[in-house]
Order: sequence, then structure tokens, then C-alpha cells
Amino acid sequence: MSRIESARRRTGGVKRALAVLAAAGLVVAGALARVTHSGHTVRTSRTAGSSSTATSSESQDESSDDFSIAPSTSQPQVQTHVS
Repeated sequence: MSRIESARRRTGGVKRALAVLAAAGLVVAGALARVTHSGHTVRTSRTAGSSSTATSSESQDESSDDFSIAPSTSQPQVQTHVS
């Protein structure tokens, strides 16, 4: 085997290794993007002893908060500048 043939084999092996590494990096980057996406919902798991029902005092506390959304009755303060 000549020196040129052995060099071609080495470069072929390096090219294959780089292709495998690039593919693995792409898979890892895609997985990280999927996990860290801001629109991704986080799923929480419950332990065996936790309960999903609220007690009556919790329900009353939550329902006693009075939130009202109404239009503002005051007029906006607009300043005009005429030259």
C-alpha cells in the first residue's frame, strides 16, 4: 500500500467520524431545543399521597377574590402642541 492510499483511507475515516459527530450534535441540539422551548408546557407528576381536591376553605378563599374588568371612566389626558 502506498502512502497516498493510506492517506486517503485516513481522510475517509476522519470524514465518516465527522459526519457521525455532526449527526449526533444535530440530534442533541434538536432535543435541547424541544425541551427548552418557551412554549413547552411542563408536566408535573404527583406523588402517591397528594390530593387534587381543594378543601372548602380554599375554595371560598379563591372565590372571594373579586376581580372586575371595566372600562376606565376618566378621560385620557392628551396634550396637543400647536406652533
